[in-house]
Amino acid sequence: MFARLLKFFDILRRTVGAILFLALLALLGAALISSRPSVPQGALLVLNPQGEIVEELNTPTTFPPDFSAASQTRLSDLLRVLRVARSDEHISGMLLDVQDMDHISLPALQSLDREIDAFRKSGKKVIAYADQYSQTQYHLAAHADEVWLHPMGMVLLTGLSSYNNYFADALERMHVKIHLFRAGSYKSAAEPLVRNDMSDAAREETESLLTQLWQVYKADIAAARPITAEAIQNMLDDPKSAMAQYAGDPAALALGTHLVDRIGTRSDMMHALDAMPEAGEPNHVEQPSIEFRQYLHAIGDEPAGDGAKVGILTASGMLTDGQIASGGLNGDDFSELVEAAIEDNSIKAVVLRIDSPGGSVQASETIRHSLLRLQQSGKPIVASMAGMAASGGYWIAAGADEIWAAPTTITGSIGVFGVFPNLAGGLESLGIHSDGVGTTTIAGGLRPDRPLPQAVADVLQAGVDHVYGNFLDIVSKGRHLDPGKTAELAEGRVWSGSDAMQLGLVDHLGDLDEAVAAAARRAGMEDDYGVKRIRAKQGLSEMLLETFLGESGVRQAGMHILASLTGGLSVHLQDTGNSAGNWLRMLKSEGGIYAYCGLSPL
Repeated sequence: MFARLLKFFDILRRTVGAILFLALLALLGAALISSRPSVPQGALLVLNPQGEIVEELNTPTTFPPDFSAASQTRLSDLLRVLRVARSDEHISGMLLDVQDMDHISLPALQSLDREIDAFRKSGKKVIAYADQYSQTQYHLAAHADEVWLHPMGMVLLTGLSSYNNYFADALERMHVKIHLFRAGSYKSAAEPLVRNDMSDAAREETESLLTQLWQVYKADIAAARPITAEAIQNMLDDPKSAMAQYAGDPAALALGTHLVDRIGTRSDMMHALDAMPEAGEPNHVEQPSIEFRQYLHAIGDEPAGDGAKVGILTASGMLTDGQIASGGLNGDDFSELVEAAIEDNSIKAVVLRIDSPGGSVQASETIRHSLLRLQQSGKPIVASMAGMAASGGYWIAAGADEIWAAPTTITGSIGVFGVFPNLAGGLESLGIHSDGVGTTTIAGGLRPDRPLPQAVADVLQAGVDHVYGNFLDIVSKGRHLDPGKTAELAEGRVWSGSDAMQLGLVDHLGDLDEAVAAAARRAGMEDDYGVKRIRAKQGLSEMLLETFLGESGVRQAGMHILASLTGGLSVHLQDTGNSAGNWLRMLKSEGGIYAYCGLSPL
């Protein structure tokens, strides 16, 4: 009795302590959220994006959060900060610190480039610094007035590439048989499971796309810096000779080829900034600064106004079924956002912003059906493609009233596939056998511990072919294309945004702002309209996460995924975008057929 009483009081103590702790966090979070920092006069804006630059955040779903999580930065936040700061008299210049910026698509880089150029044209100086620059980091830094590099650093330009690991031999040695069912001769996303090398079709389309993107990259650098695209190519084709001219010093090479302007440490750069005279204040020292997250908090949300609006729905990440831990887009959850756009009478048109490689066919079709309801409510939809709107990403775009893309958007990949792994051989090699009875010839045919019957394989291929036919029909009707023409453009082949426009898969080339203006025109709105981003409502935990861990948001870098192939295989993975994590997420999805593009060149 006494032991039970002690246990009761221990549980009570823990419960009360947890409640008090959460209450304290809530009060502190509310205070932080409600208070806005002031912007010092003559402040230097520090633009230091963290982690991956994304269209929409994937915040952790657990609380307390995983504080080892890798961060993300929302692209629209960076663009808003740059646009407001260039006309803000409190901001005197900008330090572009790209040291911690990770993956970003080429269209996103070009959007930021344009805003940095506009900031400079306002008469405010931009300084870029990094200990060393990756290829994507340098593309952004190249648009600064002055580019600094650490004496022991380098500008790591390599060119674009797309390499995969291929597992056919490894799976054969483990006696695992992969049954691949696909429609589209270029649909290569699942090839690593059944081949040891890249197919000729995959090599052809990938080389064509990378060549286009690389030409654009070099042209962008040549336009921003005193170096030609030809010089960049020659330097990277013969790096040994280029390094030899500067005694093997990569920093000296970067300075000598005009990739950077100054060599120095971060301390050197900060002293140079403090010595920069402001208007009317020579020998200014200890220049005040404000990080972009603080500045974003200070300027507040972009006012949407009380009148008619264009809504923005963002489909970002892999399209998945069911509950997901992080890094994906759930079809049912997105459909709820579409319903919110339907019910909001102030929203007269919607821009569907897509940055997705696709994924589950069921999730793609769920989203497409919800978008059809939106159109049937009388609200036009303009699709705006970001870095990628391929396969399932194109599936949900095809029915839009108008499609915009960046020239370097990766799109198309109109094809589908299904994967069924069979573990019977591996289990038998361990002395584990399967036997029993069924009431039909196909009963038990989808058990991964039994050989796949040919009749079942034929049914699965027929299902993939049927879904592919539906995909072609969706594209033909949505794009008003002859079915024969659609079939030629499909086959799972990826296209750049520029090629897609020439082929009729896209209507216009342009950015999100141009797509918003197009949506307003379709709704009969003139210049007097607002823009409203339609996002899921944040709970207290999400608000606290963004407050404590940065306005840019945080996602989980590691995730536990339960793969049901063997009834309980737990795999801990680093979520790195185009990774084994994506494969396990797809294998968990309910439909078993996927419209997914695995190409990620930057």
